[in-house]
Amino acid sequence: MRGRKPNPTAKRMLEGNPGKRPLNFNEPILPPIDPSVFDAPPPELDHNPVAQAEWKYLAPKLRRAKHVTAGDKGALIALCIEWARYLEAMAQVHRRGMVVPAPSGYPIPNPYLAIGTRALQACIKLWPELGLTPSSRSRVSVASDGDTDDGFNEFDEPPPSIQ
Repeated sequence: MRGRKPNPTAKRMLEGNPGKRPLNFNEPILPPIDPSVFDAPPPELDHNPVAQAEWKYLAPKLRRAKHVTAGDKGALIALCIEWARYLEAMAQVHRRGMVVPAPSGYPIPNPYLAIGTRALQACIKLWPELGLTPSSRSRVSVASDGDTDDGFNEFDEPPPSIQ
């Protein structure tokens, strides 16, 4: 799909549907998070203590901020693995230097630079998806547990003035 990522229907309704395009009232809504899902690192991270540490750092913060649902678990796992890969690659670059000798003896860029760069690119794509960058947080609004002050819940039908 080309162009900008589409805004969620709830956000478009809150903004008054400025583009006047049809609203998608059949947009899937993921169930609320089960706190136990984010309490301990998942088994996919058992082999990687650095990724487990990142999970223990991020998961509770995202859960308290209500930025994640049960459907975001895979993205958070991927982010933790890629961040661990980036840190490991950069440690190798720091240990061996930016340029290393090739088997022929000529200097070449350290291959860990490419590994670290790809891992960081993956993180840069995943951070906004989970609301972990300042600009992505500015686009996220979290509804209170109850109805808002005006009695309008973002997942209810739009008020008559928006239709």
